[in-house]
Amino acid sequence: MKININTNHIRICKLLGYTTHKTTDFIAEFLQMNKQNVNLYIKQIYSFIDSSESKPTIQTMIDYISKNKYILCLLKKEQHFTKENRILYMVLILLRDRHINLNHLSTLIGVSRRIIGNDLILAKDALNIYGLEINSSNAKGISLCGSEKNLKLASLAYLYKLFVEFDDLPALITKDYLNFFDDEFHLKLNKDIDNFIHEYAFDYFSQNKNLLKAFFIIYGNLADPEKPTLDSLSFDEFKLNFKDVIGNSKLKSCYNFLKVSSLGKILLGHLNIFLDTLKFCDGALNPKNEELFKELNKIKAMVFKNLSVTISKTNFLEKFVNKIRLAHQKSIPLRICDLEFLRFNLPEEDKLKCIKLFFTLRRIYQNIQFSNVIFLYVWSSHQESLSGVKNALVVFDRIPKLLFPIIKNKLLLIENMDVLDFVKPHELESHLANYDVNCIITFEKLNSENKYPFIKTYNLPIL
Repeated sequence: MKININTNHIRICKLLGYTTHKTTDFIAEFLQMNKQNVNLYIKQIYSFIDSSESKPTIQTMIDYISKNKYILCLLKKEQHFTKENRILYMVLILLRDRHINLNHLSTLIGVSRRIIGNDLILAKDALNIYGLEINSSNAKGISLCGSEKNLKLASLAYLYKLFVEFDDLPALITKDYLNFFDDEFHLKLNKDIDNFIHEYAFDYFSQNKNLLKAFFIIYGNLADPEKPTLDSLSFDEFKLNFKDVIGNSKLKSCYNFLKVSSLGKILLGHLNIFLDTLKFCDGALNPKNEELFKELNKIKAMVFKNLSVTISKTNFLEKFVNKIRLAHQKSIPLRICDLEFLRFNLPEEDKLKCIKLFFTLRRIYQNIQFSNVIFLYVWSSHQESLSGVKNALVVFDRIPKLLFPIIKNKLLLIENMDVLDFVKPHELESHLANYDVNCIITFEKLNSENKYPFIKTYNLPIL
């Protein structure tokens, strides 16, 4: 029987082996799938790689798949569209082009016109939530109508979903997006946003980079190059608007950065929504109030129950609760599957604690991201200590800046290792050439590991 490999196979394959404790239970609950369906997908993946064993157990299959380094590449080459993929692609085309040819889409994806027609009904329901309508006529075909404000909000949400799930989606969707922008634009935008969120402390939470990237594409000057943009502000105007989101010591630096970066080309007419987006990224959009403090106490109790850790300081916890509450309250039923947490190395015991806390919190906040729970766990379990001196490098990609002093102090206390700096993979060669470095470590799965096999991998948290 022919197996149609799809996004579910890809995700399950990635999740296999994340924890050795009840793996299929974890996958089923994380992906919110029936356990029997998870087992069926595992069997299909196993049969796809053509193992010779006749009647293996589920655990045998998991072990075999987990050891196969090439299985993900093989699955991606054979990936077909799921219904969710088809609807996402249809919505993205409608939001970008404002119209769609269903006959062309059915041929492109390789499904019948009837199936595409059924998908259109679900796409209509999804876009109605944003106040948008899909109309059809013999003369104009299928078109999307609605206010410019609602079109932009829907575009931001779906483009964000595309970026978060990018590696798990069929190649047709991702290539369509990549072909829409030239490589030079993409590289500059990614670099500018990466520098911005790191330098100005907007990296506290997972996927902020993808949110700001989507924001620029929707609210930047790509469609209106003649309209005024943020980089036209005087410093006094900039200071007046940004004083609540950028620290005073960084205001001048940020002003100069926006003068030369892609983000400076966000349309001035969208200044307020950009400021609100930055506050959301920082976990500071809602003001402190009695309701927030009640929520803080609830989360403290959950952390103590799940991790046996008492939180005495609340600076990061306030941001954490503020953001996840807002994401939950304002959430539109757009399901997003974020697997970024797979990049972080944790021992089994700590994984299980994070999993327990994640599933507990998700019962209250449906859009919470596992990576952010890991950040909360590492932050919650730290102790104050001495600061270090310089002789080692930590290579990072997605770890937020607020964890740097915690990691630095832990390494000094436990490993007697003093940290010179925290650097991105692309900055490593420059640091090696210009500094006397004795040791290089990381806490993530880096794309540069093969290039630099001497990088030592540590687990979070440092015990």
